[in-house]
Amino acid sequence: MIMKQLSTTQTNPRPASRWLKIAAATAAAFSFFTAGLLTGAPSASADELDQVVGENETLSHDRAEIREGHMDIGPRIIDGQWMLAVRDDSKDTPAWRLPKDVIFRVGDQSILQVPDSGAYDFTGAKAGENAYVIPQSQLPGVPWLGWNTQAPEVTKQIARGINLTFLGAQGPGNLNVFLESGNFSEPTQLWDARKSEPQPIWVDLHTHTHATWVFTKPGIYAVALNVSATGNDGKNHSSTSVFRFAVGDQASAEEAFNTQWQGEIPSAEGVKSALAGGSDAAAPVATAEPTATTPAGTMEPVTTPEVVANQPASGGLSMGALIAIIGGALVLIGGVVFFVMRRNQAAKRAAEAAVSATPAGSVETSSAPSSPASPSNHNAPSAPKRSQQNDGDSL
Repeated sequence: MIMKQLSTTQTNPRPASRWLKIAAATAAAFSFFTAGLLTGAPSASADELDQVVGENETLSHDRAEIREGHMDIGPRIIDGQWMLAVRDDSKDTPAWRLPKDVIFRVGDQSILQVPDSGAYDFTGAKAGENAYVIPQSQLPGVPWLGWNTQAPEVTKQIARGINLTFLGAQGPGNLNVFLESGNFSEPTQLWDARKSEPQPIWVDLHTHTHATWVFTKPGIYAVALNVSATGNDGKNHSSTSVFRFAVGDQASAEEAFNTQWQGEIPSAEGVKSALAGGSDAAAPVATAEPTATTPAGTMEPVTTPEVVANQPASGGLSMGALIAIIGGALVLIGGVVFFVMRRNQAAKRAAEAAVSATPAGSVETSSAPSSPASPSNHNAPSAPKRSQQNDGDSL
């Protein structure tokens, strides 16, 4: 019988486990706002974000259930009427559609799991639950919904920009819309359906923005949005529209088309008052014009933390820089895992060589704390099998 006593420092799996946990945590820190990149989906390119809206883009009156591709909500002035419309860029030729003619299908392919970290608890989705997500970066099989202020007739008639105001949502769960800048700062929450007051954001002219939309439950959602602006002639323009989302594969498109807002749509009078220079103290504050203390793009009064709401999706870090950071992080993670594997393999080879070199009946000793192996085990203890989790903290 060969009796062996090997140093546990050579084959102790705990350091490897610790490093793998660090690597997994590092990966998780990147995963939510880069969901599209880490899953191999195409990201927002500079060309897409710097789009040009043409003078002669058509207005379609056909019904459309849009399941994937690029589209924006934006103000239009059609036949002299101020309104919100949907610029459908999911096909080769862009076309504008009226809200009543569009269903956004947020299917099961949009399902992501809410991280356990608690970083996205503000969305109303609990850790570990599934949520239906329209991400800030484009994903195949999921509509990529943003907004723009680029329609030529709007840019000619409006002085500075618009207030895009969330008036509420009706559906089986919560809707939350937020921005992530790509510079590792906390998400900027724009709209939350649990709040009863109007939630305006200021959007400069010539802006093209994409945000993350999170629905906590499948079903039909009606979302009320108002657009308000002051024209070059000093007149205020305002219009409210209801947009419909069929969330989940089982939600009926026909039911969604037929869904009407239940009750009276919340008023946007507070936004109109602010735009017109009114002083109604009870009205929610909308930043109608940038001032010396309120930079363009803030959606909160200066007495509260400032939140950039009109930051283009290309804002913050550039997409190239973001990809470089993510790539560097993944390389670092891979290096850590490779180092741990090589170290454990070397330890295993050294242990096996020591066993082979030990004469029968002898005892190999080590100065490090050790414990005897089972006499029936003729192989040195080896590091346990490891698997790196790739999902991390991701929605």
